[in-house]
Amino acid sequence: MNWNEAEPSQWVNDVSVRNIDHINILTWQWPRNIQYVYIAKVIEQEADIERSGRPLKLYTREEYKANAGYKDSVTSIGKIVYKVYPAIRKDGQMIVLDQQNQLNEVSPKTQKGKIFYSITYKKNWFSQQKTVRIKVRTEISLPKETLSYVKKTGSSPLNIEDGSVYSFVHDFDQGLSLLPDIQINKQDYIGLFFTNGKKDGEHYELIPE
Repeated sequence: MNWNEAEPSQWVNDVSVRNIDHINILTWQWPRNIQYVYIAKVIEQEADIERSGRPLKLYTREEYKANAGYKDSVTSIGKIVYKVYPAIRKDGQMIVLDQQNQLNEVSPKTQKGKIFYSITYKKNWFSQQKTVRIKVRTEISLPKETLSYVKKTGSSPLNIEDGSVYSFVHDFDQGLSLLPDIQINKQDYIGLFFTNGKKDGEHYELIPE
């Protein structure tokens, strides 16, 4: 990739983003006589948004007009930063223009992945145990370490530390997951919580159904 420094007249300005149904839609002010841009996307915990080694997507002014902006599906959780570099074609080669400011950069509001769940009990009349069924419905795939269930005797657990903690065996696929039935004593109750409440709570929202 060939790089040059951008002149002020070549700067991309007024980059903004809005989210509709997990699609980020970017718009910006095109510089006069600039027909191409390269778009960089950086996800949280990756390296900072330096040009070196950053994957770039070519996007034309015609594509921008046809699509009323640039649309990007959100398939991950966490902070995203977009940077729009102006570009020119010279001697048959594309040259990316490095803009040494943040006028061409935007970070949309962090999207939290929604996790819906339900816990139901079925009494076994001729047994001292009851059956627990947990359903989890997620908008994205979820590592099994994200959630744990807690068992407590006498009342429902209030948090991850309020009882005995148990891990899940498999990751949660996007959509509905019906977990294997759990057998517990009739006096016991189950709660579903983030394993690491503070960290996971920044990226996900746990919602009872």
